Amino acid sequence: MSLWWKVRRPWLVVCALVGFVLLLLLVKDQVVNVPSITLLGGAGIKLMNFLPLIPCAALLFSLERRLGQAEATAVRPVALLDRGLVLATGAAVLAVGLLLAATFGMQSSNAAARNVLFLIGVALVARMFFGGLVATAAAAVWLFITVTAGLKAAHSPYFWAILLEPANRPHAAAATVIAFGAGLLCMNPGPRLRSLRHALTNALPRN
Repeated sequence: MSLWWKVRRPWLVVCALVGFVLLLLLVKDQVVNVPSITLLGGAGIKLMNFLPLIPCAALLFSLERRLGQAEATAVRPVALLDRGLVLATGAAVLAVGLLLAATFGMQSSNAAARNVLFLIGVALVARMFFGGLVATAAAAVWLFITVTAGLKAAHSPYFWAILLEPANRPHAAAATVIAFGAGLLCMNPGPRLRSLRHALTNALPRN
């Protein structure tokens, strides 16, 4: 446990969560105009939509800090501790969203919390196949595609643009549960997932 604590540095995730909360309180429902490939004149996107990358990136950074063989021979399974860190991060984010919504009437905080879990799920799936650096990039790219191509009209996102949906959309909640659950499964893949990863990596072009 002490080795895991020193190597993973979970307090970095805590610091990222604190920063996430402070920035949520700062930007609230402020809107910024960003270029859009689906709407003429750009799209008005809430600043809070960009904030979930902060805890997501910090979590991935923590998970990628490894000691190789020392972890493989550790008495306490490192994979369980890593999964516990992901679950604790998700629980903390959801609690923060509910607290801010109840205290300040910020319904957008629930949507931001949901988006953190969704991006973590996307990133963990990408991490299983391509590693930590690509995983962080995958979360950022998904966010970029969503804010630039996710609106079919003002305040009307496409069904796949989960990050732009309000907090009360059932399909967005369901997609988040699926993405986060898939991410957890990919942290410790079974034989079928490992075979899929092997097949996919072998199919990619090599230099």
